[in-house]
Amino acid sequence: MRDPLVKAYGHVYPVTPALYDALELALRDALGDDDGDVPLLCREGDMARISLEGFYFPEDGVLDAFRAHLTPAMQGKLDVLDMEGWRLTRHVFDHGQVKSSSAPLNNVLDYSGH
Repeated sequence: MRDPLVKAYGHVYPVTPALYDALELALRDALGDDDGDVPLLCREGDMARISLEGFYFPEDGVLDAFRAHLTPAMQGKLDVLDMEGWRLTRHVFDHGQVKSSSAPLNNVLDYSGH
């Protein structure tokens, strides 16, 4: 088994049916690690969760879905870890906007005390 090249974890709430449908469509080509126990996209009450460890994550398509369907009431984040490039990109969803920042994983680990 190969190590994953990308890891993506995120959530948004309250999710609307339109946003959830757009996320399903955007994620249709994602390539996970075949772990059937953890769904790539799931709904928990009014929250949608994304969880992937694998080889391809359609980050641009997912962000397009968020930008098209975010409302000011929605909150959340999406962390995308590029294991090959050793970089973390965090997308924060707040007040109907997507705000993104990126840093080398070494900086993130130093900051968190690891």
